Amino acid sequence: MRSHWQRAAVVVVAAAFLGGCSEKTAGTASAGAVQERSATGAASAVSTPASAKPSATRPKKVDLKGVDSCAVLSDEQKQRFGLTKPPGTLRSSAYRDATLCSIGAGDLTYGVGVVVSANEGVELYESGVSSGELTPVQVGGFPALTGRSTAVLPTCTVYLDVADGQLVDLGVDSTKLPMDELCARAKTIAEAVVQTLTAG
Repeated sequence: MRSHWQRAAVVVVAAAFLGGCSEKTAGTASAGAVQERSATGAASAVSTPASAKPSATRPKKVDLKGVDSCAVLSDEQKQRFGLTKPPGTLRSSAYRDATLCSIGAGDLTYGVGVVVSANEGVELYESGVSSGELTPVQVGGFPALTGRSTAVLPTCTVYLDVADGQLVDLGVDSTKLPMDELCARAKTIAEAVVQTLTAG
């Protein structure tokens, strides 16, 4: 069975045409870094799903019901990160009842893909944690998982654990930036998402 990293192609390629980054630039601003989970989803996890959770407690619970994937970054935050291309959306093929929001940098150096899932959480990625493909981290005080992939485009993804059975899946992709830079940007942008979701 292919891993969730190897199954990313459909989501990434579809997002490349919808992210407001349709310029034909070898996919540099495709903004579709969200990864495809395995076809069997959570059923493919081993017997203790809780082990996929990063070993940190959340500072608060953030209910994602009704949250728009394109609204987790404010206009000011998008400007700060140079994400000035109009966002594009499509139905996520990785999460039930969720939408992928794809935003490209104005200089075409990188893209961001975000999915807010109110129905599925980080336990989906237990196999990635077990295999060492994903690493537990903290982002803005929240537990998260992070991983790197070169299956379609060089991509760094953060799975932000904001509530039981809910997550924000944020990926940064580029063919122009080194992987370490992609991961640094992914974490910084995920921290901004935390600020937006916890404001007020």
